[in-house]
Amino acid sequence: METAAETQELSSLFNANTTLEVITFYVGKTQYATPVSEVRYIEQDKRSTTRIEVDKKVGAEVTTYQGKPVPIYDLANLMGCEAEYEANLEVLQILKDREKEHISWIDSLESCLRDGSDFTLAKDPNLCSFGKWLIEFEAADEILADILEDFETPHKKIHTLASELLAMRDNDQRVESLVVLEAERTKTFAKLMGLFAAAQDRLENITRPILLYIDTGKKMIAVRLNAISDIVTYSQADYTTQAEVDDNPQLNSLNFFSGYLENKDSELPPCVLLDWRLFSGNSTQMIQ
Repeated sequence: METAAETQELSSLFNANTTLEVITFYVGKTQYATPVSEVRYIEQDKRSTTRIEVDKKVGAEVTTYQGKPVPIYDLANLMGCEAEYEANLEVLQILKDREKEHISWIDSLESCLRDGSDFTLAKDPNLCSFGKWLIEFEAADEILADILEDFETPHKKIHTLASELLAMRDNDQRVESLVVLEAERTKTFAKLMGLFAAAQDRLENITRPILLYIDTGKKMIAVRLNAISDIVTYSQADYTTQAEVDDNPQLNSLNFFSGYLENKDSELPPCVLLDWRLFSGNSTQMIQ
């Protein structure tokens, strides 16, 4: 932990013209800023890392910078939040699993139509795993939300088709039921598969975390972000220390939390300024 005297030197982040250029980004709905002067390199996170994992929340992750191991700190995890990209990866896996289930579903229906066996999978679109998930899930991304909304019609039609075709089979119309099923495979089911592909593609496009390689003055670290928003220049008059705003013990213990930058030229609330010169690994135990 830095001393009070060292903390007071934060004004040195601003140059001789009393301005500070920062990289801005979001964790949840909060905007943060890191001084450009502390950043040495930026790259897309390729997840080529070594991780010593104690459990899902605790572990040491290391990448390489200029031929040397560098620790990675996930900013969202430092703040006690789930990283957006991690949530996206979970949704991506759900979609892949539910897509496979529906391929198995329609294959099973065809098999039952052919051999007269009982069909035991969900006929109600709201009772299959995907249908239940779709009702409860709310996408933050507008494009993904629109894609998921488009699932309703083809998903409902495919599931309700089961009862109709099984009834045809049991009424000595087995061949006719298979003809209808094949037509729906190339029409409705193909549309359903296309939506699964579109949703997965959208998630992959918005799940591109960034690594900032930062010189803390003591060692190099890599900080993982969901994405970078902008590069902005603030004046020293825009800056207010955390101590001047709120003597919150939890926030004060975030030893790299410097204060706030006021967004005077927009309707955005104040931006949280981070100073990685004050960072120590103990910060990972701060916000629970």
